[in-house]
Amino acid sequence: MSIDNDRVKKIAHLARIELSADDIKMFSKQIGEIIGLMNQLNEVDISDILSFDADSSKGHRNRTEDIVKDGNYIELILQNAPEPKEGFFTVKKVIE
Repeated sequence: MSIDNDRVKKIAHLARIELSADDIKMFSKQIGEIIGLMNQLNEVDISDILSFDADSSKGHRNRTEDIVKDGNYIELILQNAPEPKEGFFTVKKVIE
């Protein structure tokens, strides 16, 4: 797909950036190539792929339940600390 220079100028104006004439030509070409690549996605056959919003009543389940677990891994986590103190990581003072 071709993107003309006027479209690139409009995008640049909306983005509040200044572009030289060479930049406009370069971006016009690059944006056109990107849109061409994106249009190739329309050619992919996705008819046999289950959508994310599939009805769970049909036996499809796309979401996992959120289960709240008590972490309480303080001792395990503090094993990574070089000098833990009173249940916290300690750091050396860097600002006087």
